[in-house]
Amino acid sequence: MNVGLRLKDELVAEIDRVAAANGQNRSSWMASVLATAVLAPENDDIPVLPIQGRGHPDDLVRVTVRLDRSEVEGIDTVAAPMKMTRNEWIKRTLRWQLWDKAGVLRLAPATQAEIVKLRKQVLLIGRNINQAVHAMNAANQPESSLDIARIAGPFIEKCEELKTLLFTTRLALSASIGAEVGYWTETYRGSAA
Repeated sequence: MNVGLRLKDELVAEIDRVAAANGQNRSSWMASVLATAVLAPENDDIPVLPIQGRGHPDDLVRVTVRLDRSEVEGIDTVAAPMKMTRNEWIKRTLRWQLWDKAGVLRLAPATQAEIVKLRKQVLLIGRNINQAVHAMNAANQPESSLDIARIAGPFIEKCEELKTLLFTTRLALSASIGAEVGYWTETYRGSAA
């Protein structure tokens, strides 16, 4: 299998110098260095994890596309807020258009990060509700000196506020995810017309 690398000229010159000193050409020297690194005993216990969204290496085919500089700049501009590289954005766009790979795709990294933040906030709200329920249960015990009405009243009001907030957040999140799917499948163009 051929593997391509992009290296700086200075590094290539150093590789050639060291390879020549060892009586090897660039390719054989790099192959031996990589083999030594990969086959090192400390790597024996590293688990093999499946690579999601990729087939067998022999199934991968390199495709080259020539684009105008303005098109490449446009891709970079739209990919950056999603925390995606140019290559990731192009592959994702093609896969969404083909749709057969879309099922294994995740949301863009920026969207996923926002969902993780939102999930953490909801978990914190859940913990606070749990603490309030424990306080109400303690106040409801016959030997308790706590006034359950003083605890339960504000708690019920806060739950109503949270219910409205969570419902609004869920709608916004659903619209955001729908917009992202629309972005990749071009259905967003139909709604703008």
